[in-house]
Amino acid sequence: MTINKEVEFNNIISDILKNEEFIDLKYEIHHGISRLDHSLNVARLTYKTCKKLHVKNYEEVTRAALLHDFFRTEDVPEKCFLNHPDKAVENAKKNFELSSVQENIIASHMFPIARVTPKHVGSWIVSGADKAVAIYECTKYKVPLTIGAAFLFFMNVCFIQR
Repeated sequence: MTINKEVEFNNIISDILKNEEFIDLKYEIHHGISRLDHSLNVARLTYKTCKKLHVKNYEEVTRAALLHDFFRTEDVPEKCFLNHPDKAVENAKKNFELSSVQENIIASHMFPIARVTPKHVGSWIVSGADKAVAIYECTKYKVPLTIGAAFLFFMNVCFIQR
């Protein structure tokens, strides 16, 4: 990103990054990194995509992208984890003013798994950005961590056997 675009991106999301409840997402692990970092990655990719496609409401879409996973793990029962967009919408509405477009973006970001269908260009962009970022993060952070843990387990078993 150019310096001007980075400054604009930061200006769009600055108030969200000052919210204590949102900042606490840095303690939530998601795809091998913090949920805060994941959300920032999705928002950054969304911003770049919107600018490239000349999406008029790119600021609104970028803010919703940042808020798409605004929930704590303990607030979502394990069996209903795929319903976390509802909790993210609830938390975002509690802390920020949301448009109906932003509500749809957050609620539909898990499409086609979630029950809400994307109704706006921004909703489709965020849903795609979230999937692309999640794949990247899982292969970069989560899979190597899992392989590393399996390797350590294997080594411990080998040495304990002796």
